[in-house]
Amino acid sequence: MLVPFFTTVCIHTFLSHLSSTSIWVKGLSKILPIICLCIFILDNGKQFLSQHHRVQKLLAGLLLSAAGDTLLLMDNRRIFVGGAASFALAHCVYSWVFGFKPLNLRAGGLIGAVVTAGWTLLSLCLKTKEALLLSCYCALIGVMAWRANSQVLFHSQRLSARATGAVGAWLFMISDFILATNLLCFPIPFQRIIVMTTYYMAQLLITLAILRESKNKVD
Repeated sequence: MLVPFFTTVCIHTFLSHLSSTSIWVKGLSKILPIICLCIFILDNGKQFLSQHHRVQKLLAGLLLSAAGDTLLLMDNRRIFVGGAASFALAHCVYSWVFGFKPLNLRAGGLIGAVVTAGWTLLSLCLKTKEALLLSCYCALIGVMAWRANSQVLFHSQRLSARATGAVGAWLFMISDFILATNLLCFPIPFQRIIVMTTYYMAQLLITLAILRESKNKVD
């Protein structure tokens, strides 16, 4: 059941707009939706997890994302970099989960062009060192989105489950781009709601896609 997930998303949205809320309460409410997705995965049973290594990797990616969410709240530049690194690792895991067959270089080229355009715009607001770090992160999220879309974009036989994950990957990129633009370049109205909504939906769709694909293989 996904009711706890949507409930905790609403709770975080409410608490994040209260100035009196402590950073620890905000941090806990921020990761609760991700924890709910982990519980949703575990609800399928130990046997299901043991038979599907992709689902185990998905769980690891969600936990890395939760760690990143927590670290990004800290008002410390080094810790913030650690949070970004946690998300970078999560993208590596998600890329691994989606797999590298078929390669689909046309999809990779399209997503690469989109990511490069976003990086170019953001790099105008950064110093050289920061731009290099950003390029590494953009490359990793771009690879993740490429693998998520490898059976959707320019592909004759589109799988409905994979299409769900592809949309999730695009939402992840949108969320990160808006977050980075607001943080590094200029303020965006309602950015917090936009960023968190697209982020949680991305995690949900990626989770549902991997679970559906794994269950289809069993059937």
